[in-house]
Amino acid sequence: MHKPFPSSRRVRQRRTVRWLALIAAVAIAGPALAQGGPPMVTDDPETPGDGHWEINLGAIATRTHGRLEIAAPDADINYGWGDHIQFKADVPWVFARDDGQRWRSGLGSGNFGVKWRFIDQEQAGFSLSTYPQYTRSMLDGSIRRGITGGGHEFFLPLELATDVGGFGVSTEVGRNFVSGGGDSQWIAGIVAGHACGEGRECIAEVRRTQAPGTHLTLLNLGMHWKINETYTLLGAVGREFGSSSDDKRQVLVYLGVQITR
Repeated sequence: MHKPFPSSRRVRQRRTVRWLALIAAVAIAGPALAQGGPPMVTDDPETPGDGHWEINLGAIATRTHGRLEIAAPDADINYGWGDHIQFKADVPWVFARDDGQRWRSGLGSGNFGVKWRFIDQEQAGFSLSTYPQYTRSMLDGSIRRGITGGGHEFFLPLELATDVGGFGVSTEVGRNFVSGGGDSQWIAGIVAGHACGEGRECIAEVRRTQAPGTHLTLLNLGMHWKINETYTLLGAVGREFGSSSDDKRQVLVYLGVQITR
């Protein structure tokens, strides 16, 4: 008897599993060197260290279908509690304009998280962490004016970092639980970085988002340019490919500075 072809949804699920397996295989190939975090979307297991701060002040421009958003400033503030735990608060001021409409501005959605690195490279040859994060709109007025959405998100990932052939590699795989509108998603990303001049590091990122009926892949290129022990310039530009979606990022640009103390 003729065997029916698998459904397109099943095919996409198998492709996603294979893609995640490839990321995991690459990530366990050597000693750790983390490259994730701003200006990239995918994060890494590193923390600021006990009593230290990492503050990323940036401007983020996002163009989607019929809409332009600019988060400026985007204040991503991180504090190290011990050598393995990091607290995060990220609150932007957002300027938004739908095509044919006037600009609106207001407080954006806040993102709050706690990172725990429970495996260090010194002991295992790689580092591994988990980084639960909660996101919601900070003001009802921003929801009413169309600056932010009204839903809630809870992202539960694992991050792994290593070194492969002279490239620092970070990977992140997790589930993003969405309520109040929208579908929950599986997310997986990989970032690779390499020195490209004195004090400069060039970075490339591939990040896949999978939800029912939607699959998007972000390609992102960026740079760290270390000015001194306190200040590092950050920049990246990227674009998403995949399913037709109002949320697909046609252009994503990040410009900012990282302050460590």
